[in-house]
Amino acid sequence: MRLARPSVRSKRRALAGALVLGLVSAPGAQAPGPRTTPAARESSFPPAVSGVQLDDLTWAAAEQRLKPESVVVLPLGAAAQEHGMHLKLGNDLIMARYLTRRLVDVADVTALPPLPYHYFPAFNEYPGSTSLALNTARDLTADVVRSVARHGPRRFYVLNTGYSSAQALAAAAKLLAVEGILLHYTDWRSRIDATRGIQQQPGGNHADEIETSMMLYIDPALVNLPGAQRDYSPGVTTPFQLTRRDGGRGTYSPTGAWGDPSLATREKGRVTVETIVSAIRTDIEDLRRASLPTPSTSVAAPDAGASRPAARPQEPSRTSGDCFPGDDRIIRAIGPAFQLAWTNQDAVNLSMLWFPGGDMAHPDGLVESTREIILQNRLHLFRQPEYKYSRHYLTIGTIRCITLDVAVADAKWELRGVLDPKGQPAPPAEGLCTLVLKRRDGGWGIEAWRYNVKPSTQSTQPTILKKPGFLPPVIR
Repeated sequence: MRLARPSVRSKRRALAGALVLGLVSAPGAQAPGPRTTPAARESSFPPAVSGVQLDDLTWAAAEQRLKPESVVVLPLGAAAQEHGMHLKLGNDLIMARYLTRRLVDVADVTALPPLPYHYFPAFNEYPGSTSLALNTARDLTADVVRSVARHGPRRFYVLNTGYSSAQALAAAAKLLAVEGILLHYTDWRSRIDATRGIQQQPGGNHADEIETSMMLYIDPALVNLPGAQRDYSPGVTTPFQLTRRDGGRGTYSPTGAWGDPSLATREKGRVTVETIVSAIRTDIEDLRRASLPTPSTSVAAPDAGASRPAARPQEPSRTSGDCFPGDDRIIRAIGPAFQLAWTNQDAVNLSMLWFPGGDMAHPDGLVESTREIILQNRLHLFRQPEYKYSRHYLTIGTIRCITLDVAVADAKWELRGVLDPKGQPAPPAEGLCTLVLKRRDGGWGIEAWRYNVKPSTQSTQPTILKKPGFLPPVIR
């Protein structure tokens, strides 16, 4: 069967969005690298453009912005974190929103609503301050990014205004890189350290001279400068190592500041803010040019694992229906991997998620009987203009491990963004599917896929979508 001219029978078999259940496991790329000089950075900027705030759009307008080549900005600023006696609890959120507005004015980005809660453990002893657990902050960031990435974008930038939050962001970036998503973030510590030349205070990094100066420039009405007090805890070089009031080991600032905010001026704030805006803009353009992480295919190698893996003498016992630790996570990763391959219209990686003899059976009884046929049918499908901007989603539900090497997963699928033969949006299609999976070296592969089409959508489908992911043969 030739790829360029698949047979009529193989075309008909190309049913409802060959769910590319794949497993990915690649290391994450991260924080910003070395920077060029300010003059070189400015000259490297593209012509002035502007971005948009996602929450100002309708979903239809958002769809036009969320393309694979888009850069999405996620602001991060604490909405409730102590900032001394002179700044508000919401100081960082105000700052994050301001910097985002400045960025949207000069860069072609799509800005999300900000994250107001994250990993800020140093301030838990102060009334009104909030913090998430490190893993919670990591997963929250990753889930927000994934929910947007499913519609196309692969490059994300967290406009970060905190120190400790960088730990959770680095962890989130590693998780997302496994799925082919690139996440960068503001290295706030290095941005503030770069202002040492204009500081008068001997030290500090929280509600201090520089942070207070920035707020005097952003919105002086929010600063109670007469209430600013110089405050250093004796004998400690790093502030807020452990915020305790009981005299135990650690640092506690009576005012909540660390530094000398009384030295703050609007001019220092202007220099700092404008420098940071320029640096963030450079980060964005670096991200736009950066290569995307490649999802690991080691868990979905094409010909791996036709044989049963070696016995595991130390494995814990389990009852029928239970999976070993890690199997559930790996199987669920098939959903995001499938969505990524479909969005990228990557028929090769899509087909590699099946065993060579794996199949896909359609509701009318037709069967795509091998990985090769699935590949040919998807190559044909992705050449069609009706499917250029389509999105195919797969969400894994209940998983049951029948034996050590065989599992059954129930899932929901959805196909959106397809055009009818007249170029008009076709109704979305959805339904349920069952996946039979077999273990192979490093992961799981698809042995069989069975699905249905939800009747309420099936009855409204134009002929071209009677089987989502299938196009009828061209009559010559």
